[in-house]
Amino acid sequence: MERQYEEGLTAGELGRMIVKRLWIVILAAIAVAALLTAAFAFVINPLGRDYSMEFYLTYPGSDTLKYPDGSSFSYRELISPEALASVKASDERFGSIDTVAMVEKDDISITAEYAAVGGEYMLTGNYTIAVAGKYFSSRDTAQAFIRGIARQAVENVMEKASAIDYSIDEGVFSEASFEDKLSLLEGERESILTAYDEWIEEYRASYSVGGKSLSDYRAEAAVSCGAGELCSLREELESCGYVSLEEMDVRLEELEREYKLNEEKIAALRETLDSLPEGSGTGISADGSVAQMIAELVVRNVQIKNEMSALNETDITAFEGKVQKMYASMQTAAENLKSVTVALYEREATVHFATYRAVISGGISLAVVAAAGFILGFLIASVVVCRVEYGRQKKREEKEAGDRLPPAPWEKPSQDA
Repeated sequence: MERQYEEGLTAGELGRMIVKRLWIVILAAIAVAALLTAAFAFVINPLGRDYSMEFYLTYPGSDTLKYPDGSSFSYRELISPEALASVKASDERFGSIDTVAMVEKDDISITAEYAAVGGEYMLTGNYTIAVAGKYFSSRDTAQAFIRGIARQAVENVMEKASAIDYSIDEGVFSEASFEDKLSLLEGERESILTAYDEWIEEYRASYSVGGKSLSDYRAEAAVSCGAGELCSLREELESCGYVSLEEMDVRLEELEREYKLNEEKIAALRETLDSLPEGSGTGISADGSVAQMIAELVVRNVQIKNEMSALNETDITAFEGKVQKMYASMQTAAENLKSVTVALYEREATVHFATYRAVISGGISLAVVAAAGFILGFLIASVVVCRVEYGRQKKREEKEAGDRLPPAPWEKPSQDA
């Protein structure tokens, strides 16, 4: 029995050793659990964890995959190096994020949701961005970064919407001839009314922007840029042949030369007509009836006289004033349309997230790590405590056994005395 006792300990004895130093074992277990949890929370988990968020992006015309200015929209542009750099610069919390490495190592991705529509797959506007957790110090920073990407997309849409310009460039208009000016005004009127028609088709005529409906805005544009007034200006221009004041003298000289040349042609044609034998009819030339040619030249000279009489500073200035008035009205209508367009994009361009918090994938639950760490720490501390206590017990037993042994012969007291 004594041999067995010396070679080992019973479970009860081990338990008593642990209970004797229980507070040390528990504190050690807590310390191990804390260290292990911290290691997973700040070192191990971030290296293998991903953060993701799903969101819905919509704006007027998003189903056409076009930006407001007509350029193509690609959802992959949302995580381009340029886009991520812009998001990084938008918040000081993102200053330490290496967006270049994030792209180069494919540590960020975006996926789009498609739906079958009429036998074709169409984007639904739902996107999911996933990014590796090693770039972020916390979940809050990661979700703020992903939200920043989505917000950047909306800002890009608004930037392009604000850059839309329905007006005619003032420099181009001022350098154009009267003929080209009227063509520009007619084209602008058509563009403005078409844009309103598209908004009405998408949102309905009664859709209110700034206290007025879309149909009201369209009616104002149609009235202020009247088609009848444009038609009258074009008829007047065709009748009078107006040119700018700078070109007036040159044009008068051209018309004078043309008038004199026509007079000479008429005289020559009349001589030809008079020289024709009787009974030959009107006389047919290679270019047609001589009489018809004379009539056409006479009509043209009448037009030249009318144009020359109209080509004076007073009439040209008056006509230019009418054109400039129409241009000003058209520019006002274009500015109103731009304001309506920007307001529509501000109201309708939105991003909605499926969850407020970023979804975490990968890594190990910290609760599990803490529990495992506590158990591991408890076991290690128990082994250490038992080892120390066993050593102490052995030393005490050896000392007690030594005290019970009889003294050696050479240590016995002398009997000679």
